[in-house]
Amino acid sequence: MTVTTELELSAVRRLFDAEIDRGIETGVQLSVSCRGQVVDLAVGDNGAGHPMTSDTFVPWTCSSKPVGALAFGRAWESGAVDPDTPVCKVLPEFTGGGKERVKVRDLLTHTVGMPDPVLAVNTGDTDLSAFTWSDIEALIWAVICDAGTGPLPGAAMVYNPVTTWFVLDRLLTTLNGGRSGDSYRDLFDHLGLTATLGLDPGVPADRQVTVTASADQEAGLAYMRLASALPLPGVGVWGAVRDLRVVGEVLLAKGVHQGVPLVGPATVEALTSTHWPGSPDRSICDTDFPYGLGVMTLPAIFGRRTSARTFGHAGGNTSTLLVDPLFDLVVAVYWNGRLDDVRTFARRYALVRALYDDLGLPRLPGAARPVAPAGTE
Repeated sequence: MTVTTELELSAVRRLFDAEIDRGIETGVQLSVSCRGQVVDLAVGDNGAGHPMTSDTFVPWTCSSKPVGALAFGRAWESGAVDPDTPVCKVLPEFTGGGKERVKVRDLLTHTVGMPDPVLAVNTGDTDLSAFTWSDIEALIWAVICDAGTGPLPGAAMVYNPVTTWFVLDRLLTTLNGGRSGDSYRDLFDHLGLTATLGLDPGVPADRQVTVTASADQEAGLAYMRLASALPLPGVGVWGAVRDLRVVGEVLLAKGVHQGVPLVGPATVEALTSTHWPGSPDRSICDTDFPYGLGVMTLPAIFGRRTSARTFGHAGGNTSTLLVDPLFDLVVAVYWNGRLDDVRTFARRYALVRALYDDLGLPRLPGAARPVAPAGTE
């Protein structure tokens, strides 16, 4: 059970204020649980002149991928599917170009062996708002089914923001008889979250962020706005980061939410263990890094103060979910200001340093770790 506390987080507050003063972001939303205590913090504005609050809806982008991992875990425990199930066994259309060799494990570890084909679609000046989601969904599925895998599936990682989780959701909803996105919506319902898949048009402007970016990130911002506005599992979730923190708490608690098992501890251990070792280079590669079944498992992605068991996910160069089991710690954060990869790492590292100091968490013995520099989001 968690309780809200008045943890001061003075170093974190000073850090956020300084970053906002320097124009790095317009505002920040943070939710932390540590050893049974919870603190929510929101500072600055939402990018449109309204105060950032702990209720403001923000895009989770790829930080929402662990939701899909938990959805898979539930299906795995039911016996409907397992990591080595061929995708085409459930989705017969997913064949050709080597796709018949793709297993569910390859989806969850981004080792399908193809760059994200959805990102290559050129919509030109087309106004997608003129199309229904059914039309867009059919186009995405057609593009995926037309793509080839390239290398042998399972032999190389190419981080894939949209396609793999789109296929994973389609597989899970086919098994369960639901509609597109229900693998996520069902989890939200089970966890009692207010987060939505796709931005709910009923959310007023003062309760959602207008995503901002540094001048050199305008192209990335345009893609991020498009992808996050659609109900795409793995990239299109909107909600307060305290809901994202709850997802991390379920993983930290070995699958238990409010005393009720969502998945078993062995399943959580499997999801959060490293299944793909990543590049052997000391520097972090932006497409090939240690990964579990839907979670990032390289502590250096999150910060040098984290323990070796740390896992989680980052997204859009704006959000992060961090789970550090050694310290019984879960952190969910959204910065309203997209940066390049190097500055994103620096910002995340700075938060982890300040937060661990505020919480009185000890510095761990030094160990050789990959050098951060290139974006894993």
